Amino acid sequence: MATHTETAPIRAKQVRLPRTAAVWVMAGILWAFFAAAAAPSPLFLVYRAEWDFPVWMLTLAFAIYAIALLGALLSFGRLSDHIGRRPVLLGALLLECVAMTLFLTAGNVGIVILARIVQGIATGAATGALSAAITDFAPPHRKTLAPLLSSVAPLSGLAVGAIAAGLATEGGHPIVVVFIVFDILFLVGLGAVALSPESVTPRPGAGRSLVPRVAIPVAARAEFIREIPVSAAVWIVGGFYLAVVAEVLREVLGVTSGAVEGFYIAGVSGFGALASFFARNFPARVNAAYGSVLIAVGMPVVLLGMNTHSFVVIAIGTLLAGAGFGMGYLGGVGILAPLAKAHERGELFSGLYVVNYLAFGIPAIIAGLLIDAFGLLPTVNGYGILVVIAGLAGAALQLPRLFRYGHHSAR
Repeated sequence: MATHTETAPIRAKQVRLPRTAAVWVMAGILWAFFAAAAAPSPLFLVYRAEWDFPVWMLTLAFAIYAIALLGALLSFGRLSDHIGRRPVLLGALLLECVAMTLFLTAGNVGIVILARIVQGIATGAATGALSAAITDFAPPHRKTLAPLLSSVAPLSGLAVGAIAAGLATEGGHPIVVVFIVFDILFLVGLGAVALSPESVTPRPGAGRSLVPRVAIPVAARAEFIREIPVSAAVWIVGGFYLAVVAEVLREVLGVTSGAVEGFYIAGVSGFGALASFFARNFPARVNAAYGSVLIAVGMPVVLLGMNTHSFVVIAIGTLLAGAGFGMGYLGGVGILAPLAKAHERGELFSGLYVVNYLAFGIPAIIAGLLIDAFGLLPTVNGYGILVVIAGLAGAALQLPRLFRYGHHSAR
């Protein structure tokens, strides 16, 4: 008599990246999102030359991205704390692929604006989860790694995205080249996230987390409030360069090269990335305080260069403001990140990005509305004065605490 024995099915072991690799994957994807965010700025002028739409639509296309991103941050920013980082990132990467394809196939400025909206939603959903994942995966014995990656990745991404897109305008079919490359990058990112480990245990409340609001962990609230002017100064500078610098170079200084525009747009974030790297071992509050000072000092130099038509003076001011950009961003992340528990990091970073993108987007929208009434250069001068005020406010809140507790003991 034959006997029948049942064997349990053998499950294939899931392949997952080690956590030490996952931290770099998340930083790389964060870099790609910010590179893609900067790339349209030089390319908007290509679209404008092809379709001949008014200047204010360039500012609208820029500003609507920030509005869509803010909406996504408010709605999805805390979701990864409940359902995990991977599902949120997979969805955001798919949306970003859709946005890149819309840019690639756009036949009119309306589709470009739609692409910018989709891109804003994808970036808003991704940025908080990516910054939280970087902090989750960073080795405990390397305390400066997470703030460093969370600062250098977006700043270098903004720089490389603007430069690469600007260089692409010097060759044939720049829109095709740029957005096919980004589509490929984000498809690779999808595969990398699928192979990454999950760093969060799912917990109830996912539905409630979708109700739009800003929620900051209790332990981080006091520092978060003190950090607001620093973040505002940093991201008003970022918005200034992405929203108006290309137009100033073209309309005021007579630049006709997309590559030159790309280099100047990228200057502030490129110098910022370098400053973040070299300041990585400074205490976080030192970076926040002196970053604010450098922004307040650098922006008047930039405005002087624009008003005197001096490329050298603009470059010097950009170096100073860019160093402040990088140090201020690194300092803010370094102050706040240790104050959140693992399941609070998504909401903390989303709250921080809400402040960042309000500062990034609102002045740009206002500038776009004022250019027709007051002219380009007077509007840009007012924009720059706002940067200086924000930098001084950040320094006023951070410097007294720095001197009270000492430079070496400052967190």
